Amino acid sequence: MGPIGDFRLAVDKGKADSLVSFCAEGVRKISPTQFEVRRKDYTPDAGLDILILDWAER
Repeated sequence: MGPIGDFRLAVDKGKADSLVSFCAEGVRKISPTQFEVRRKDYTPDAGLDILILDWAER
């Protein structure tokens, strides 16, 4: 297999006050809860870990 021609990763953290963390360059916020990464001819070199922290309501 070769590279991904038009790669898009969209991460939705669910709520605007939640926190999200993941390692990527060129991350763009596209809504209050969504972040996007786009690449041309992308070949992944490692796995992807995403952390979302959602604060419990009291």
